[in-house]
Amino acid sequence: MQGDFRIDDWLIQPQINSVEKEGKTWHLEPKVMQVLVHLASHPNEVLSKDRLLEAVWHNTFVGDDVLVRCISEIRYVFGDDPKSSRVIQTIPKGGYRLIAAVTSEVSTDVEPVKSVIAKPETVFRYNLALDAEKESHIAVIDDSNNQTFQWSQGSDEDQTTHPTIVLDEPHRSSTLHEGVGAGASSNRHFWSIVAGASLVILLGCLAAAYAWKSMHRSALDFFWGPVVNTNEPVLICIADQNQYAAVALRDSADPTRQILLKDNLTAVVIDDLNAVIQITGILKSNDKPYSLKGEGLTNLTDLRSGPTVFVGAFDNAWTLRLTNPLRYHFANTPEMTQFRIVDSESPSQSNWGINRVEQMATNNYRDYAIVARFTDGNTGKLAVVIAGIGRGGTIAAGELVTNPTSLTQLANTARASGNKKNMEIVLSTQIIDGQPGSPKIEAAYFW
Repeated sequence: MQGDFRIDDWLIQPQINSVEKEGKTWHLEPKVMQVLVHLASHPNEVLSKDRLLEAVWHNTFVGDDVLVRCISEIRYVFGDDPKSSRVIQTIPKGGYRLIAAVTSEVSTDVEPVKSVIAKPETVFRYNLALDAEKESHIAVIDDSNNQTFQWSQGSDEDQTTHPTIVLDEPHRSSTLHEGVGAGASSNRHFWSIVAGASLVILLGCLAAAYAWKSMHRSALDFFWGPVVNTNEPVLICIADQNQYAAVALRDSADPTRQILLKDNLTAVVIDDLNAVIQITGILKSNDKPYSLKGEGLTNLTDLRSGPTVFVGAFDNAWTLRLTNPLRYHFANTPEMTQFRIVDSESPSQSNWGINRVEQMATNNYRDYAIVARFTDGNTGKLAVVIAGIGRGGTIAAGELVTNPTSLTQLANTARASGNKKNMEIVLSTQIIDGQPGSPKIEAAYFW
């Protein structure tokens, strides 16, 4: 797929990693855009994970989770539900297939090239030919009014009184002998100017692309640099649930038949995995080793071994312990019907909360989350918190810390606050039918 194109009503501009619709623009990471372009180059064709990994990460070892994260980000931008996909269809054990309509974006606003000596309302056609009588003259023919201008090899004064820009006309035969002298030199000079201008334009485009890439790279480095630049591996501490004592297994001879067997299972909320996948993608791209542990199996010794990323709030005891001394922390009523984020400098503020009854009844509400990066006083190690009151809040928090555009906004806020090392952000997101929208920063504190 070359140049800009459309997927349904979405305008895709790969050169600037941009997706646009109805005046709204989303910027994708370069690798995410490459995945989208490769899928769009093979519409309605099932592309295996191996094929996509080879096409986008050629000769680079990455796991399937990086590709899964890219597909997840593409689906998020398009509002595509994997359960009833309209854009990218998941083929079990097969790969992915782009099923939306793909069309090339052809510009119809290109104006015809005009001679620099032509009036706006006149189209000149020129033909370069040797004068029949004197090889020392070049005839420049204007077909629009049958005028012929003679250009001579004479004095400098003669050379400046006649046109020297020549465009070939298809229906006339013409030859230009080598060694014509000043005429050949002038022609070379003209094309030198064209080549020089093209080089300047190309260098400008490359500089703009490099600046855009550097801006987005620096946005990720701003938040994740202190994590990936340490010598220790990163631990991802994820909320877990130890409430299942049985597992439903399917009969191999008859998959429609399920058998319930006793077992001890540790379950993970799938919405939390959305944030985990995005985080591991960042770590993978920086060749940063990491491990994953449930909060029930994580101890203080683990947290003293290196940076830790905590995912989830009310189902992750470590998140609640570490954020409790911070300015923004989680709170709830004794009967566990009201959940909120509290500002310790303004405890009466109760805008950042959700009603559990309303949440379960309508599945439409505003969720809130905390994103924090700080050095924990108990372990002496860097801690990153990505935790929502509800599941949608955690998804939005994961998006904020992995989206270059959101991080650029956060970096500007941090710069205005003096570029302090530690930070804590409260964000919100609108939940509609259980699905979160874009994250919005409600408050930020740096120390």
